[in-house]
Amino acid sequence: MIKKSIKIICITFSCFIYSCSQGNKEQKQNNTIQTKTEDMMISEIEQKVNSFSSRPYYSVDFDNSNSGCQFEILINDIPVAKKIGIGGALTSSAPINSCILNSGKQKLKIKLYPNIGKNQLTVSDKNTPLFTLSIAYRKDAWDYNDINEVLVFQLPSIPIPESGLPYFEKEFEFDAEVPYQFEGWSNSKDLTKVADIEQKVLDKYKEIQRLLANKDYSTFEKMKKQKDSEMNISFYLKPNEIIEGVKFDKDAFTEKNAVVQPLDNAKVVFYGYNRLVTLENISDKGSALRTKIKHEAKDGKVKEETIKFPILFHMSQNSDELEVIR
Repeated sequence: MIKKSIKIICITFSCFIYSCSQGNKEQKQNNTIQTKTEDMMISEIEQKVNSFSSRPYYSVDFDNSNSGCQFEILINDIPVAKKIGIGGALTSSAPINSCILNSGKQKLKIKLYPNIGKNQLTVSDKNTPLFTLSIAYRKDAWDYNDINEVLVFQLPSIPIPESGLPYFEKEFEFDAEVPYQFEGWSNSKDLTKVADIEQKVLDKYKEIQRLLANKDYSTFEKMKKQKDSEMNISFYLKPNEIIEGVKFDKDAFTEKNAVVQPLDNAKVVFYGYNRLVTLENISDKGSALRTKIKHEAKDGKVKEETIKFPILFHMSQNSDELEVIR
């Protein structure tokens, strides 16, 4: 460009200024449209949630402190909690309403693996349980004066035979009553029967990777509109909570110093009884869609943070397109 004439440089610069000006106008228009769309969505969710006479909030509590075992917990064949590739104890809780599409029988599956460096499931004391788990609900998520939980399921004791126990997996049922009803993925295609499904999944992830690289949260937000709507309703979120959630997601997606990680060491995994699909990292079974951020800590050392973006796709019966549903 240095070798070009001054005249051409001036014309080029003028065109650049013009295109930027037009882009800014279009961006402002797009932002206005997006804000109106978000406001409408929030209003619709608010009306829906306000119409509920009760708002039961279900969660699963778990504890592996007696064994340090690795584990996966699934509700209706959707992962809600896991500890894979990491040693040590974990006592925690996970909300599960987003995995419950409607009232009735629900399914719980647990998978237990030996602690890191071991080939058998063991406990520190033979009189203590290998793994404890319970499912309970608060009667109304908005009633902060009543935080008591109603127990709906308690995991029976898991016996360890003398010959040892290298792995444990079992499915149970429990009842849940919710005021909403979603079709979700209940009538979606069996993805294991879709031709070239692995390539379709990989293409979708590459598409979202490009959005991540370009910090294009607006397009990504449109892709996950149904997911966001259903999850916000299932957790009975208020407008200010929805706005906070959007900001959190946007900040993570558009993190300035984030570097998109390659999709290597990953595999396609089916959930939701083959109606859902994702791409998981083989090592930790977390989402393969992730970024890394390096930042300097107070002690002067450079630390690395990984941000994962868990996504579950489905495919409607009348479509050949994978869509974000959870």
